Amino acid sequence: MPYKVLIVDDSSFFQHRLKEIISESPELEVVGIAANGQEAIDKAQKLLPDVISMDYEMPYLDGVSAVRAIMAERPVPIVMFSSLTYEGAKITLQALEAGAVDFIPKNFAEVSSSSSALKRKLHETLITFA
Repeated sequence: MPYKVLIVDDSSFFQHRLKEIISESPELEVVGIAANGQEAIDKAQKLLPDVISMDYEMPYLDGVSAVRAIMAERPVPIVMFSSLTYEGAKITLQALEAGAVDFIPKNFAEVSSSSSALKRKLHETLITFA
């Protein structure tokens, strides 16, 4: 039975590409997509994912605030996947302090070109924490 993944990203392009990339692994199943932090909180409670891929910059509620709220209600492994989450970045540290388990820097070129390195890293990270 595959691990259930919730994708949280406000960009329809990234939502679509992440769903394609994640769905290539037989061990992962995308059960939902949220376009902002508040929607992520609601869908995390409703869909009960095994792991969440979370962007930072979103309308209504940012990723770090959503991580805090999700961890307070029903803790679930959350991997930050944002252009602002990279080694040593303030947002990365805030996300980890809020309860995120790991981070992967989001690079438009890698996502749009279906980089095999990105696919491998994303699959391995999500499966590891799920």
